[in-house]
Amino acid sequence: MPAPRLSQSAEAARAAAATQEFNEKKWVWVPDDKEGYLAGWVHNEDGEFGDIIMAAGGEVRRVPLFTLSKMNPPKFDRVDDIADLTFLNEASVVHNLRLRFGSGAIYTYSGLFLVAINPYQSLPLYSDAIVHQYRSKRRDENAPHIFAVAERAWVNMGEERENQSILITGESGAGKTESTKKVIQYLAAIATDVHQSSLTPSHSRSSTLTGSQSFSTMPVVGLPTNSTKRGQIASPSTTGSGFALTAKGRLGLLERQILQANPILEAFGNAQTQRNNNSSRFGKFVRISFAPDGSIAGANIDWYLLEKSRVVVRSEAERSFHVFYQLLAGGSDLKGKLLLSGGVEDYEFLNKSRREVDGVDDREEWNALKAALDVVGFSPSEQFDLFRIVAAVLHIGNITITATRADDAVMPDPSQAERVCHLLGITPAEFTRAVLRPRVLAGREWVTQARSRQQALDELAALSKTLYEKSFGILVDHINQALDRPSSKSTFIGVLDIAGFEIFEINTYEQLLINY
Repeated sequence: MPAPRLSQSAEAARAAAATQEFNEKKWVWVPDDKEGYLAGWVHNEDGEFGDIIMAAGGEVRRVPLFTLSKMNPPKFDRVDDIADLTFLNEASVVHNLRLRFGSGAIYTYSGLFLVAINPYQSLPLYSDAIVHQYRSKRRDENAPHIFAVAERAWVNMGEERENQSILITGESGAGKTESTKKVIQYLAAIATDVHQSSLTPSHSRSSTLTGSQSFSTMPVVGLPTNSTKRGQIASPSTTGSGFALTAKGRLGLLERQILQANPILEAFGNAQTQRNNNSSRFGKFVRISFAPDGSIAGANIDWYLLEKSRVVVRSEAERSFHVFYQLLAGGSDLKGKLLLSGGVEDYEFLNKSRREVDGVDDREEWNALKAALDVVGFSPSEQFDLFRIVAAVLHIGNITITATRADDAVMPDPSQAERVCHLLGITPAEFTRAVLRPRVLAGREWVTQARSRQQALDELAALSKTLYEKSFGILVDHINQALDRPSSKSTFIGVLDIAGFEIFEINTYEQLLINY
């Protein structure tokens, strides 16, 4: 194959490479500071260096040969599994992912793993029809998808009778939280289908039969076993109302509670960051337990490393936890009882950074949060207690602390402290004394120690963070009480959603803790 002409365009060069004359010894990937890698043709090799004619524009670059990566033949473009590439190098992986993403395929296999690229938009990939498409199918029978991973975990749990775990990891903003939700959505849908199959054996599933099988001989109930052939696990017909696997009418209360736990956790544990409008600021491990008949027996959530410092301070380009903004935007019926007035701009813990997120209506999110709390089983009084702590934190942020000439802290306006005390059920005198002049143990005696202005402010910040963290823990405990019902449990599938990697131009101690 002759070398490309200098005037040859990138499209023409790639078209030439697509012919049967493709020479894998000549076509290479060249590192590029802007694009990552660019296609090129080895025109000449001279010791440790080579002259490369770039496919786009025909520019000649002289580069070290060791920096070049071999290019795969065009037949491997958009391959479903990166492991199938002839030349497995970073450039080829990036190129394949780029081509697939450009054609609307956000999922790609890499051996046993699934690579997901966040499209930052809603895609029609998670409907009831798609659930049905992946139900009881081998991985190679469909395009790469998060549902295929969940299906594999489900089948392994049934065949091996062992607990399964799905690890979802990636940098901040990669879509880990959404992937976690899709796994839970799929498991809830298929478990509901299996359970309802046991309740309605007369329901026709002839569309899933193969050969001369009859419905009476099909194992439609229970977890898959080693003796169960793929394709035999019953799936509902694609016609009629019975196909609405994930519709509210088909899901039982427990399944709906599991799904509705997500918006609650997101409201109290997620926030807008520089890279993600809905970034999880805590890690969680969700266990979904299944009874021997395949139905969901319960669920349990372990949480860790809540970023409680976000309550008090954050980057100017970021927001605090969603619930603060949702309460102020939509909680008009509660604001009076919580002694709240005004908007985000009136609260010191919120008005120093970003206040709104493009495309997000905090009032609508508030309505979704309230509906989710109702489904999971929070009573009106329990909901009020949650928001009482949220409001108390906002009031603590508005407490003014000044200093005397001796640098002793004083509270010139007690009204904010009185609001805090009313919500927390303590006396203003006790609260003020604890902040300004607490009693400390010195040896064997208790003494009163005056605080400086900065010490008092630090104590208020610490109180706010502790209140929010403890409230979050109680929230998760209540969700677990609703979901983790005593039952005949068999095995579980766990989904681990860990903190995302953060790599900025300037990294701080926070990135060290998150990444390592």
